[in-house]
Amino acid sequence: MSEYQIVKFRAIDRPLNDKQLEFMDRQSSRAEFTKWEFEVEYHYSSFSGDVNGMLRNGYDVFLTYSNYEHREVRMRLPHGLPFPRSVWSKYICSEGIKWTKDKTGEAGILSIAPFLDESDESIWEYDDYLDAAAKLRDLLIAGDLRALFVVWLCGAMTSYGDIDESMEPPVPHGLGTFPEDAADLLAFFEVDPYLVDAAAIGIPSYNANVSQENSVKTWIESVPNARRSEIIQRILSEDPVALKAELLSEFRTDLKAVEWPVEQPTRTMAQLLEKSASLREKAAEKQKLREAAKSTREARKAEKQRLARMVEMKSDPEAWLKKASQLVEQRGTTSYTEAANILADLRDAVGGEQGKKIANNHAAYLAFKHPTLTRLKSALRKQQLLD
Repeated sequence: MSEYQIVKFRAIDRPLNDKQLEFMDRQSSRAEFTKWEFEVEYHYSSFSGDVNGMLRNGYDVFLTYSNYEHREVRMRLPHGLPFPRSVWSKYICSEGIKWTKDKTGEAGILSIAPFLDESDESIWEYDDYLDAAAKLRDLLIAGDLRALFVVWLCGAMTSYGDIDESMEPPVPHGLGTFPEDAADLLAFFEVDPYLVDAAAIGIPSYNANVSQENSVKTWIESVPNARRSEIIQRILSEDPVALKAELLSEFRTDLKAVEWPVEQPTRTMAQLLEKSASLREKAAEKQKLREAAKSTREARKAEKQRLARMVEMKSDPEAWLKKASQLVEQRGTTSYTEAANILADLRDAVGGEQGKKIANNHAAYLAFKHPTLTRLKSALRKQQLLD
């Protein structure tokens, strides 16, 4: 198998300017990039650009995947991790997760690159996982401690030793309602998303949205009237995307970290894995029951439609014989099967020897007219319309 690597960047807060685009152009001679995205694929080589430099010069999220077991996501947090170090250090505590603070200011880069054993599983939904990383970044910036717990899960399986006895970090309240579109990033690192549900068992609820909405409301009320007038004028005359990015930056700078309630750790990774496997098994069984119920409903509906069609057939057999012939002229296994089904239903609708005679005679006619159509003959024989 040949070596393969894909590299993707995405800008979220604001588009890149011309100077930033010039910097990106120097990172790879083969990449396709815009002010919002950067993408390049490699065979038998790898990306040698300055990933952190690109994140500090415009792009906000980075993702790379290779078929030689390297998967990594990095995200730049412009105002740092909005939690005290005493809090976030309990989650960023494995070989696969790293926080790199800028030399100046509060900003930094969060890297998730767990060690993966050999896997035959390939992935192709790169944009879906990049979407999940972007969503996770938004939640982190907003001070959502549940997002940091999910980051820990992404790297929890990276230990080179026995991970079964490793303890979970403090579990944030409200974990049971963590957004699925952000939790999807777990699958990128081959971590069972049901681990989130397993960890949420017994954890109190918490309305994070109300807390966030209250923070936004409080910030808006704190903005002086002169500043509000300036914002309205700029909305009508400037790039709304750039203005939104500026306002978000201003809001996040003023926003105080939320003191997120947590439950102290009591479970090992082995216990979480066991519970997640049980949840997955129950979900699969529910899905199986749903599919069986759906199949039964569809079968009943199809039979009802068949009976209604047979009433029409009995009143006008010639029209349905013509329809069967038209289907055969269209060619194809599906058309042959439908034509045979029509003749079989017509036989049952008319009933008795007369119905059998009408259907069998037309089947014989079709077989004679199209002697080379072996699939047609097979379909007719399956309905016992030909000897």
